[in-house]
Amino acid sequence: KQWYQRRVAITAGVDESCNAMWLEFHSGKVKSRRVITFRVNDKYQKIIPDADKWQLPMHHYNVNEAAVETKETIKALKELLAAELADDNQKNEPRWIIMYFDYVDKIDGRLTGKEILIKWCPDGVKVKSRMTFASSSKGFVDALDGFKALVVQADELEEIDDLLP
Repeated sequence: KQWYQRRVAITAGVDESCNAMWLEFHSGKVKSRRVITFRVNDKYQKIIPDADKWQLPMHHYNVNEAAVETKETIKALKELLAAELADDNQKNEPRWIIMYFDYVDKIDGRLTGKEILIKWCPDGVKVKSRMTFASSSKGFVDALDGFKALVVQADELEEIDDLLP
């Protein structure tokens, strides 16, 4: 009974700014970001938008250059993740990374796009961070109005390469 009383819920709430950022990303007439990223705050209480360097821009939308830009964006994202993994002074953090992914369909050769949620939780993440991330993922997705995207779990940089067609 004593153990039960000390047990604490570790599900983080979702800050309102997350849904606002998602709606701008998903529903905006002019798409300005290819990647939006979210994380749990330092006190493990709320899911918040990540720092600006994790919000990657979109310059091309619905044109052939968009597929090339998608590949360049994945490369830039991997560089950010690799730098964090390599920096001993910075803690590794799990993240929800939502990306607008443009690609050329192999069957009919037309440009198409879709939204992908990458649940990034690399090795070396502290147990409390990992548990908060895992227990908060469904609540995070449910809090985003109209969210429908392919969900991919990635624990290693190489798994992000698997996204490329």
